[in-house]
Amino acid sequence: MKIIFVGPSFGADIDRLQSENRSILFRGPAARGDILQAVHDGARAIGIVDGYFGEMPSVWHKEILYALQHNVVVAGGASMGALRAAECAAFGMVGLGSIYEDYAEGRLIDDEAVALVHAPEELAWLPLSVPWVDFQPTIDALYRKGALSLAEHKMLLLAGRALHFSERTYPKVVGACAFASADRAKDLLRMIRAGKIERKRQDAELVLRYLQEVEFAALKRDWGFAATSHFEHLRAEITGAVTPVTPE
Repeated sequence: MKIIFVGPSFGADIDRLQSENRSILFRGPAARGDILQAVHDGARAIGIVDGYFGEMPSVWHKEILYALQHNVVVAGGASMGALRAAECAAFGMVGLGSIYEDYAEGRLIDDEAVALVHAPEELAWLPLSVPWVDFQPTIDALYRKGALSLAEHKMLLLAGRALHFSERTYPKVVGACAFASADRAKDLLRMIRAGKIERKRQDAELVLRYLQEVEFAALKRDWGFAATSHFEHLRAEITGAVTPVTPE
């Protein structure tokens, strides 16, 4: 079984992608316990794209290590998957995409860079704000093409950074800037929408493609998994099994 945790990074295309990838089980953004549940359900490969940050407890690193220790392939990219892959790559998690590379190499350090708010599953996880990893390259690309002046480029980046991730939308950012005229603001918003860059979507597609092609193989690991009391409590929640824990 292969499972991918994804939501707003695919948005309205999720139903189509599910129908095109029958060998992969699509589940919503990952939260605490979901990776452990996937292993318990029999997953042999797990892809983590989207995950919860604040409104629900985030995926534990310990869950990922448990999966890896049980020879489950775990790959991540785009959003929460990129964060966890950068943190767990040394233990065998596979990181994919440019956002993962930015975190792994220290160009990105803030979790907020991939954060956004989105609609519920009933509305196909529709993104309701723009993450910084998509916003900044969109504005930078317009500047490089000569569509923005240096002053406009700086204004847009400052306005975008000043907004909380949950409030960052292109209309709000443009509205917060003092452009020369209302017509210029409308032109800029049109250009931004037409030229928007979606890094999270691109990286999510890499994770899905990796799951399509990955083959299972037992790997030797140079580390051991320590089942702490907190982890055992989580496992008991998921499986109902209680395992004695050696005092730490």
